[in-house]
Amino acid sequence: MSALVDYLKSAKRTFIENLNSSLDVHIVIGNESCDLDSTVSSLVLAFFLDKYKIPQIPNSAIIIPILNVTYENFLLRTENCFVLQECEIPLTSLIYRNEVNIEELLKTKRITASLVDHHVLSKNDCLVESRVVEIFDHRPFDVNSKWKNQNIKLRIEEVGSCSTLIADEILRRDESFLTKDLAYMIYETIIYDTIALRPENGRAKELDVSIAKKLEDKFCFKEGRGIIYNKLWAAHNDVSHLSPRQILLKDLKIVENIPVPGLPMLVQNFFKITDAYNAVENMADEYEVSLVILIGLDASEEVKRDVAIFWRDDGIELKNMLLTTLTNSEELKGYNFCFQEINTGCTNVVCLRQNNVKLSRKQIIPLIKYALLKNGN
Repeated sequence: MSALVDYLKSAKRTFIENLNSSLDVHIVIGNESCDLDSTVSSLVLAFFLDKYKIPQIPNSAIIIPILNVTYENFLLRTENCFVLQECEIPLTSLIYRNEVNIEELLKTKRITASLVDHHVLSKNDCLVESRVVEIFDHRPFDVNSKWKNQNIKLRIEEVGSCSTLIADEILRRDESFLTKDLAYMIYETIIYDTIALRPENGRAKELDVSIAKKLEDKFCFKEGRGIIYNKLWAAHNDVSHLSPRQILLKDLKIVENIPVPGLPMLVQNFFKITDAYNAVENMADEYEVSLVILIGLDASEEVKRDVAIFWRDDGIELKNMLLTTLTNSEELKGYNFCFQEINTGCTNVVCLRQNNVKLSRKQIIPLIKYALLKNGN
């Protein structure tokens, strides 16, 4: 892993030293949740592009991965920190979103960008839309995304992990690029994202299994998949030192201005934590919205999922629209979540147990967008 660490340190140093120069820069950036898959995909793809630039990237460009959260919020991603510590990658060697002023960079530099683990830009990142030359994503394709530039290298495929797509790209182009340590970091991420590749959970696709098997065979990974998953899930669930607000921020997505926290526990159990309800109310205040959508996951033994909507009185119409959309998901989008309403005992909260656990937040978010746009949000 020393080669990756050396690259990260060098890239950050060169970037900082040339902030006021006209040096070309290529950024590799993941989504705003900055989960383990987004983090590892960004770091590995940037490292690979530093050696093998695609034609759309200027030869003179420095390649930098950007983690799409602040340093303070990255510390809340406990499984990320665990894996990077395990790989001896110093957090100080990384570049965080608050350390990069993209608007200023565009004034002085020729910028190009690769997107990983997303293909719809947030409002914070939409400035780079015309500079995107490459996309790797494993989410369902958003028909509202408009990538008209024919020079964009586009790979959007519904697999369990974006790291699977990155590993496949590397194995196709230069298998020797992968050292055992680097391959293990990718392998761990695929295992984590697909819940140990267990078919009953519906996360792993054929390519995930194929790439994981190639890495196991090539590098003689003998550790059980379940052991690896449990280790990372335990790190993810280690929120004993986090406040309810920090738990909400740990895996937060913003969908059409609405906060959608992903929780490392069932929402039903989150609301049992002291001050959790107040933290959700405060999040609504902070984002100046009438509702917050919470998505819970407990994979400690068998996978369990739930979804909850917190609303203020002025958001009841939007809540009803969203609830109707979720419960009619099969008719609208072909996804049958088998939702069942359950009681949390909290005012202005409706919680749905998800009995079809093979579907995840990747399928829920398009429904949320549909409801919000239909409501004119």
